[in-house]
Amino acid sequence: MAYNLLATPYSWALLTALFLGAALQRATRRARPRYLGDDPERARSSKWLSFSLYLSLAVAFALGAVFVPGPRRIVDPFLLYFFLAGTAVFFLAFRFRKSIGLIALLLALALTFTVALFVRSLTAFTGETEIGRVRALAARGGQMKLEIIAARHEPVIRAMAGDYFAPVVKVVIFDDVFVFLGAKSWYRFEGLTSFALQKSESGRSFRQQDTDFYFPFPAGISEQLWDLYERYDNRVPGVRSVQVEIDLKKARELATYSLRVQNDGGVQIVELPPP
Repeated sequence: MAYNLLATPYSWALLTALFLGAALQRATRRARPRYLGDDPERARSSKWLSFSLYLSLAVAFALGAVFVPGPRRIVDPFLLYFFLAGTAVFFLAFRFRKSIGLIALLLALALTFTVALFVRSLTAFTGETEIGRVRALAARGGQMKLEIIAARHEPVIRAMAGDYFAPVVKVVIFDDVFVFLGAKSWYRFEGLTSFALQKSESGRSFRQQDTDFYFPFPAGISEQLWDLYERYDNRVPGVRSVQVEIDLKKARELATYSLRVQNDGGVQIVELPPP
């Protein structure tokens, strides 16, 4: 997931606070003629015209915060505190430019930097990369017919035994510090295998079936690079773990599943809503 300033409501909230602070500064400041002999009524008209312009821009950016990132992204109490603090800082910076303008500007820059780091870290630890999709064309009686879709490969349809499919993904997981700085887990999507849930005297257990599918040229890092990291995973700085992920998901007929590698490690299989 690429980090995009326009995709976060905090960027829009900061711009809204900027222009709302400017509007409040114009509203609370006395209208004074710029030059001797100017009409005071003209100064008052200019004051409220500037106020209306700044307020309109603030409303426009507030609407951008709702509709560009999406309404669900603005339901965050911290966003309200950030907006109110930003408005106060910008108001003081514009209202008292000579006395505390520089201090307010530094506070605004510090606030922006802090929020940027917060949003970046949130994006890093919650980000993910879709590596492929699986569509269950049929799934009944212990047999599955799956369509496997991966980057740089043509869709492949395979019949597999069992009720559960499992992507085979090799991952290199980096330390949290590198994830915070924007690193994403490296992966190598090898293919797909299948499992069946069987009953025995000791209870139920998953048994791997003999219907595997492996890409001739898997997407992701090269086999040589993977072997190097696997051999020296405890010696490479910044690497937390090098492992193979095999996660099971029960196939539901006509359902489509997204295969996703998390930035901080692990593979998720998410069922997508029907089109």
